[in-house]
Amino acid sequence: MQPLLFVLVPLLAAVLCALEIHHRRARRRLERLARTDPLTGLPNRRAWHEHLQREIARSMRYGSPVSVGLVDLDHFKVFNDRHGHQAGDRLLRALGGEANERLRATDLLARYGGEEFALILPGCPIERAHDIVERLREGVPADQTCSAGVAMWDGRETLDDLMARADTALYEAKRKGRNRTELAHHRRNGDSAG
Repeated sequence: MQPLLFVLVPLLAAVLCALEIHHRRARRRLERLARTDPLTGLPNRRAWHEHLQREIARSMRYGSPVSVGLVDLDHFKVFNDRHGHQAGDRLLRALGGEANERLRATDLLARYGGEEFALILPGCPIERAHDIVERLREGVPADQTCSAGVAMWDGRETLDDLMARADTALYEAKRKGRNRTELAHHRRNGDSAG
């Protein structure tokens, strides 16, 4: 019996070790899938929000600026209707790939939903953020255009207020004819976002 234990115990330990390694890999894969947009391979909205929370905390700690941008493809429904949904999917993937070539290593572009992308620009004042978003817009593939709204965190507002200001700026860009970037106005004390 004892010689059998000398064989079984190491074998059982090896099996348990292999199962633990498999479990860790599966857990990491699930965590990655939960934070990645399946179409573009970019971070999804959840991952983007978590990253923004970390950047805001860093901004609070060090006093460095952080800007956000919302980028929306212009007339995407028309593009899909004209070229088909597969072409629309290719456009979204290409935009994600092209955009990452035009951004700084510290920036984060995520698919926010549909044809809308969100951008985090750490250590970036709003004027510099505008330049970066313009560079990104110039790289939209397939002769398409996009509109963008950019806001810089004011050091006090909530993330929802920050995003509302970026969203308002995006809609202002669309209202002014699309294919442009608009900067969000800073809130004044007592003003609501917008």
